[in-house]
Amino acid sequence: MKRSYTLLLLLFAASTLFAATGGPDQYGYIWKDSDEPGGPVYSWIDITTTGTAITDLADDNLHGPIIMAGNMPYYWYDVKKVWVASNGYVAFNGGNISANFPLLPAAGGTDNYMAVLMSDLTFTGAGNPGQCFVKDEPTQFIVSWINVPFWSVTSPGYTGSNTFQLILNKADSTITMQYQSTSGVTGSNGPIIGIESITGSIGLARTQSLMPAAGYAVRFYNPAIPLLQVKDAAVEWVGEEGTGGTTMAMGASLALATKVQNTGNQLLTPFTLVSKVISASGQTVVTETLTVDSLQPNGTVEPPLAQAFVPAATGTYRHQVTLSGITGELVTTNNVMEREVVVYSPTANITNVSWAGPMDDGTGLAWNGGDGGIGAYIIPPFLPCQITGTTVRISSNAGSNFCMKVYDDDGVDGAPGTLLDSVMVSAADGGAGDHVYPLNTPVQVTQGGYYVVWYMVGPNVNIAVDNVGPFSLRCYEVLGGAWSEYRDRVIADFHLGLQIQQAPFMDVGVVGLIGINNGQLITSSTTVQALVRNYGNTPASGFPVNYSFANGPVVTQNYTGNNIAPGNSAIITFTQPFVPVEDETGAFCAWTSASADTHGQNDTACVNVNVLVGIRELGLVDVVMLPNPASDRVAMEGTPKGNMTFQIMDVQGRRVMAGERFSEGTRWSVDVRALTDGAYVLRGVMGATVFQGRFVVQH
Repeated sequence: MKRSYTLLLLLFAASTLFAATGGPDQYGYIWKDSDEPGGPVYSWIDITTTGTAITDLADDNLHGPIIMAGNMPYYWYDVKKVWVASNGYVAFNGGNISANFPLLPAAGGTDNYMAVLMSDLTFTGAGNPGQCFVKDEPTQFIVSWINVPFWSVTSPGYTGSNTFQLILNKADSTITMQYQSTSGVTGSNGPIIGIESITGSIGLARTQSLMPAAGYAVRFYNPAIPLLQVKDAAVEWVGEEGTGGTTMAMGASLALATKVQNTGNQLLTPFTLVSKVISASGQTVVTETLTVDSLQPNGTVEPPLAQAFVPAATGTYRHQVTLSGITGELVTTNNVMEREVVVYSPTANITNVSWAGPMDDGTGLAWNGGDGGIGAYIIPPFLPCQITGTTVRISSNAGSNFCMKVYDDDGVDGAPGTLLDSVMVSAADGGAGDHVYPLNTPVQVTQGGYYVVWYMVGPNVNIAVDNVGPFSLRCYEVLGGAWSEYRDRVIADFHLGLQIQQAPFMDVGVVGLIGINNGQLITSSTTVQALVRNYGNTPASGFPVNYSFANGPVVTQNYTGNNIAPGNSAIITFTQPFVPVEDETGAFCAWTSASADTHGQNDTACVNVNVLVGIRELGLVDVVMLPNPASDRVAMEGTPKGNMTFQIMDVQGRRVMAGERFSEGTRWSVDVRALTDGAYVLRGVMGATVFQGRFVVQH
């Protein structure tokens, strides 16, 4: 299947290949066909009953890796892992190749493969007869594509039929391609028949555009004496196998790792490796240089990198590994590799996680026919968390719906597995621009990663493409229900992601008491009210709230009012009032005691109060206030020596000042400069006596 912005339609009618031989390529491979004297004899090997059926091929996807029994010599190295593609090729490093297909050889993109009938083939569509079988033996490896048609934009989605075969002879290193039958036309370039090395720039094509005839075979021969002595070192991966992008939390530590391979056929003497982490502004924030010891052909090493990356700021970084110092190296394009590292704040309430930068290409991508999608794999940057929505940028929409989906990575080898959420978006709600679509139910995350998918439900909608590096290599194309690595993943990401929030946690506490203040005199039964606040991120109710005075009995009552939304507060009024039982000064405290509370430091609020049992039982002494009126300080005459707790009330009985003073005897004073002009009452309590006087403030 083709993207809708590459709509070249190249039709190639069937044409018989002429007898020929070809090559050598730069390494020394040649080919001969079954019409050439001394060439291979067409001899089909039926493995439909003895081989293993591959049942997950669809449109533009791969199956693998298959681990061969024994190695297959290929160019100047051995291959063991094989990916079988729906589009008629096998690859030895993975990689999805789709229309329009590269000509052989072509460095960049996917290299290291064999094109058997590489063209826009498909296993999808109602009634599609296509099948694929694999048979691995100690001396040979066989792949057969049976009755596989070309993809077609018209119903039923395919046309023609092709049966062809690849035979890898592990004993003599020959590669044989056989064609039992071919028919139909392809809507893309191709078919392409040939081989390409790991370098990409070295390879040999049998044909770039002609259909082979029925009963035809072509064989590629590995040279007994290579034409090249190849010196070549390559960065095989950065971070982990596959070099997929990484998300992480600011302040966390990311161990840096890489793997280097001698991809040539000559001994490599010691050479230099430089590991760097580079910020979005181009600043190097981590750097390390080391020497890689001598490497034999096909040898690999994972050099120990001592430096870790501990980001101090959010943003997009790249971990880059560079090799140098190899005299006479044939290929240098594989000496640099980098992976994307995106850093997020672990304390943000809402985080949109995506591989895309702020800009897009302005064109977008859509699949021809309107039945296809794009996926991205994301491991949340901090755990635990909850996925609450999907994000996408639409570059244009002329009237098509689309669907947003989230899959768990619980499939085979971390592939998409359980469908966790699916939201259908109407064209009216999916216009050009950035969107967040809430999930039906948040996904609680404690480990692993997730796949987010944008899937077209019509031909007129385009998802925005980010074509500015670094790139995540975490993007997929989803066609006919089949997943494959996105064909241009090395040069593109998509504006597609997940909205995550902190994992649900309960955190409630008492902000303060209402009507009971610091320094207050309590002389009778008093209603207790507490202001409770939800510091968590999930609605709260049904939690215990308590109060007590001076380590006395604890009164407990559940808050059963309306759910308190995150960040909001509510008042709880205790049905049991506080009743003084003895004279005492101490802390009056209220606190929550929810069993699931995650932060205990914000649970409690206290004030210091004075409690006197029955004000009528106290001795009340009126005293003289001097000066009266007062402008800065007012003194109470006739008080004994000792600690005095006091309150000042205005004419409406509101407490405007409170505290504690030590009376030296006969007189003590208090600063009233902060009071506004007017009449006040000063009441001081010492032991069982209340001293009270009236005064006026006049500045």
